[in-house]
Amino acid sequence: MKRTIAGVVLAGGQSRRFGRPKAFALHQGAPFFAFSAAALAPIVDELYLISHPALVDEFRRQTDIPVLLDVERYRGCGPLAGIYTVMEQSRADWVFVLPCDMPYMRREVTERLASHIDPMVDAIVPLHGGRPEPLVALYHRRLRSVTAELLNAGERRMAALLDRARVRWVDAEQLAADRDVWRNVNKEEEYQ
Repeated sequence: MKRTIAGVVLAGGQSRRFGRPKAFALHQGAPFFAFSAAALAPIVDELYLISHPALVDEFRRQTDIPVLLDVERYRGCGPLAGIYTVMEQSRADWVFVLPCDMPYMRREVTERLASHIDPMVDAIVPLHGGRPEPLVALYHRRLRSVTAELLNAGERRMAALLDRARVRWVDAEQLAADRDVWRNVNKEEEYQ
């Protein structure tokens, strides 16, 4: 039986450190979010953007990718809310998340990470320099109820979800020799 993947670009943050919506910052003439979407599109069965309500209209002007807002009761609760929202929206077996602020991410990396899908695990997460990259990862839909439990308890940390999941850790060096792939842009100075 073929496994299905829903891809999601997380673009719902307020970009406080950046000073403006990072998703729309340009890199090589394209908005940041487009690079994450391009890295996911060839390997997923459906693709979504998770947005902050104030950004929805601009996303809809710039792309035809469906834009979702977090489920209302968890709105503003961070990436866990975005993952839960896609699990509610989609019937896909897996949710593959990427943040909108990694303009160096490439398709080959997402393909390699997805190649580690295994029905015996709940999450597939890269370890970059020994540290988890939980926002460049795949989560099985069976984590939906655990995610809701965490959110209901006021828990927002991705680490809390990983603590409750059977995780396959993948060394980032197996996924990409180019370290730039893992760079995310948090501040205007980094962008410049």
